Amino acid sequence: MTPEKSASVISLVFNPAIVAAFTFLILLYPLQSTQTFLLLLGICITFGTIVPLVMMYQLTKRGLVSDFNVSMRQERARPFVGAAASYFAGSCALLLLRAPIIIIALMLCYGCNTVIMLLITLRWKISVHASGIAGPATALVYSMGTWAAVFFILLIPVGWARVRLKAHTPWQVWAGALVTVIVTWLQLKIYFSIL
Repeated sequence: MTPEKSASVISLVFNPAIVAAFTFLILLYPLQSTQTFLLLLGICITFGTIVPLVMMYQLTKRGLVSDFNVSMRQERARPFVGAAASYFAGSCALLLLRAPIIIIALMLCYGCNTVIMLLITLRWKISVHASGIAGPATALVYSMGTWAAVFFILLIPVGWARVRLKAHTPWQVWAGALVTVIVTWLQLKIYFSIL
């Protein structure tokens, strides 16, 4: 397998929407009730993964964005707004069902982080893939303790892949990670004090 092919596979496997599904699964796993677990996981995967992926597929199919990863910075506004709307809708559903605070907080973080990435992207192409690893990893550390920092290791192959594919510069990758760690941690502190 060529380095470019490997980088493409890594970018696909660690798509932020797919990482979201696994993160919610990890955080929901300790729930005692199977019925509650399945209901909340279904909501998280629907609004955090399926809706954003289907939206991206439709935008790509209709030619509204040039490729699935939205490589062109100027095309990112529409998918970002759609994804943020999905995350906020998911947050409302989770609030109504009185989901665990970390689940509601993470979904809210996804929504707010997407808006932040959108605002930055209006001027500069920041790495959403790096953000998609850094945000969940930060939430796992916040919820489960410092051992969960091991998930930050995923930034290495993801960052390499995005740079190798010439989708981002190293600075754009590190900015995506660093900005997301900071704003996610701050949001979690706020949400846990409010909720």
